[in-house]
Amino acid sequence: MEFKAKGQSKEKTEIPKDIASAEKRTELLKLGVVLTFDPRSAHKRIILTEDFTKASVSEESTTYPECPERFSVCSQVLASKGFVRGRHYWEVRLSCNNFIGIGLAYGSMDRKGPTSRLGRNNLSWCVEWFNVKLSAWHNSVETVLANPNPKRVGVLLDCEEGRATFYNVADRAYPFHSFSLPCLEAVYPAFWVFSSGSSVTLCKMQ
Repeated sequence: MEFKAKGQSKEKTEIPKDIASAEKRTELLKLGVVLTFDPRSAHKRIILTEDFTKASVSEESTTYPECPERFSVCSQVLASKGFVRGRHYWEVRLSCNNFIGIGLAYGSMDRKGPTSRLGRNNLSWCVEWFNVKLSAWHNSVETVLANPNPKRVGVLLDCEEGRATFYNVADRAYPFHSFSLPCLEAVYPAFWVFSSGSSVTLCKMQ
């Protein structure tokens, strides 16, 4: 796949009507998967703890060995498991609502070059908190969203429909954005933590 740069768009959008209704979390949990972070992909500023389920940022580089899978530009990390078929759901706990990106990426996404930042190429998608602003990014196109200020975010990847939906998880799961996402190859949960003091934790499905 070739990367094709596009101009940025910052038009604010409301939640699409087709995902505006809350869903029962118990139904989503039936599709729950157990995830861990892949240390081979972790940028050298990413610290993985709690049995590879928590990712945070260090001011100093770690001593991870060099490998082709490792991100070298942005403090990003992938999950160790990717999906090419079926429906899969996971949840992530945020330490704060600042300077964190949660998304998905094909395994073939660039790890080393200028297009290795989540959402800034045609091989990845993410929702990104920058201060109080929440944006959705794909192929370098930004869509500013209404920010529900979630403490826990759920992601439903439906490989059969080619769609990924992001939820603000509370008493129910409230969808706040959806991407069209064809599963042409394995799709991996992807994360970007770009400020010291911020962290993301993969939640147990219960």
